[in-house]
Amino acid sequence: MNHINPAATATIAYYYPLLLRYATMIIDDRDEAEKIARKVLEDQYQVNGLAPSKLLRLVLKTDVLNRCLYFKQFQIFDRPPIKVPFNNFVPNENEDDNKNPLIN
Repeated sequence: MNHINPAATATIAYYYPLLLRYATMIIDDRDEAEKIARKVLEDQYQVNGLAPSKLLRLVLKTDVLNRCLYFKQFQIFDRPPIKVPFNNFVPNENEDDNKNPLIN
């Protein structure tokens, strides 16, 4: 995140403390909470540049919760977390037109 636009910088400044506090409440480890909050913001910036939307807060909060649960899973079961690889699940408009409906 070397070259960040000013709108994304303001978004990061707003959400980082909130996500950090939320992660710290869940996992009780400040250092890991900082890593999780930073990683969530970096990943979301790569996906859509932290574009403001009605659901941005919910997406960030859900991602922090999932990563905290992965961290807890690692602690409890002493094994790496099981993660599903990221795929772009937003279908293109052209792809929807070419698919046959499941119900005739």
